[in-house]
Amino acid sequence: MAAPPTPLIVAHRAGNHLDELAEAFAFGVDYAETDVWLHRGRLEVRHEKTLGPLPFLHDHGRLFPGWKPRLLLRDVLQAALGQGRLFLDLKGAEPGLPGAVVGAIERAGAEDIVAFSSPRWAFLDRLADPLPQAARFYTISNPERLAELRPRLGRGEIEAVSIHSRMLSAEIVQELKQSGVRTMTTWAVETEADARRVLGYGATGVTSKNLVLLAAIRRGELGEAPS
Repeated sequence: MAAPPTPLIVAHRAGNHLDELAEAFAFGVDYAETDVWLHRGRLEVRHEKTLGPLPFLHDHGRLFPGWKPRLLLRDVLQAALGQGRLFLDLKGAEPGLPGAVVGAIERAGAEDIVAFSSPRWAFLDRLADPLPQAARFYTISNPERLAELRPRLGRGEIEAVSIHSRMLSAEIVQELKQSGVRTMTTWAVETEADARRVLGYGATGVTSKNLVLLAAIRRGELGEAPS
């Protein structure tokens, strides 16, 4: 009997800092997730949001100085070339974001090292023609979003999803697979118990900040999911 495929392992937000990017690649992850915003004409890499005209960034109730230099996508692409692959999560609602990202990738010659995710599914649709080789993971964060995506799932249009771990059950995984979803990575998986649970349901990928956990998943060291 053939061995089951190795789960896809994605380092959550590792691409947002160059030192963490290098560490994630050293652990042998499949992808380093990288959050990309189009802000004032620049492709910035960060998870934090801007705060209108105020010179601050914010994330989960915390403020950060917004006047410090910000990491740009071109620098992350250059750092990744020859080292590993990037899981680009497109943030915000700027309509020019997909085109700007495609341009940056083409200038860097990085077409073969990127995949995409986004809660704004129209952005992913726009990437199909210019970058057909890049996987597109349609983000599902809650039951309402899954319901919105079901018509497209029913038509077999979606091949990959990124779904929050709190959403996962054996029934959801089965539904997605029967709808033609071949790859589903799930995020917010930070403990061995979490990983055993989602992999036991049949998830084909894990997104985590815990690089040691990801390495253990890659080596097949987690054991069986609890009954």
